[in-house]
Amino acid sequence: MIDEGSASPGRPMRATATSRPGMLTRSFAILNAFRPGDVSVQPTELARRTGLSKATGHRIVREMVDLGILERTDAGVSIGLRMFEIGQLVPLHSPLRVAALPFLTDLSEATGGAMHLAVLEGADVVYLEIVNPIKGLSSRTGGRLPARSTAAGWAILAFSTDQVVREVLGPSFATPRDRSRPRPEDLAGVRAHRFACDPEGDSGAVKAVAVPVLDRSGAAIAALSLLHPTGTSQQHRFVPALQVAAKALGRTVHRHSVRPVDRSS
Repeated sequence: MIDEGSASPGRPMRATATSRPGMLTRSFAILNAFRPGDVSVQPTELARRTGLSKATGHRIVREMVDLGILERTDAGVSIGLRMFEIGQLVPLHSPLRVAALPFLTDLSEATGGAMHLAVLEGADVVYLEIVNPIKGLSSRTGGRLPARSTAAGWAILAFSTDQVVREVLGPSFATPRDRSRPRPEDLAGVRAHRFACDPEGDSGAVKAVAVPVLDRSGAAIAALSLLHPTGTSQQHRFVPALQVAAKALGRTVHRHSVRPVDRSS
């Protein structure tokens, strides 16, 4: 059976033999199927990305067009004006982002790199803020990437509960065969040193280093990551500054009772 119960960008939804995703779930999956840089997408392609049948995908797209959520174009459909209007009702600044922004700005100016504030949501890290972004990079404010393949994700997972780690990395986490995701010893190393390096090493276009932002219990609520184009800087020399900022941000979050993004679901 097609896995259609829930969806992240680029992933099919999940369904079980005893449950069927509702219209809202499938509509949201269609929206999530749009990728950064997409202007228009054919309904058939949206159905493929979400794991829906062509007939179901086309039917849902038609209803979303009727509601103004999507708009028809010569090349398919695009996000509609109604979604933009609804988006304007969302508060522009999350409390965690507001608390972190001065630290991100200072660190970016001091290091000359791109500073990211990330939180864990499901199996992905979501970027609440990016200061001095690197052109052409896949990360963007409001965007998400798999936690297992980012320094920020490793920094958060190393200071998360075993349950969260298993939910993100799967039940076979203890004996992984896929080197693209962290092993237990990788996360243990991050805990010991309190920072994570870019999982891609020198193979990517950028190099990253990330540190966790911890609450009073020692659990990660976010991560600060620093990125430079590969070969332009030695990120390790900035780790102490990142750790000092992360500790100060953690104290600010507690002092002002700033609620981090809920990552338990």
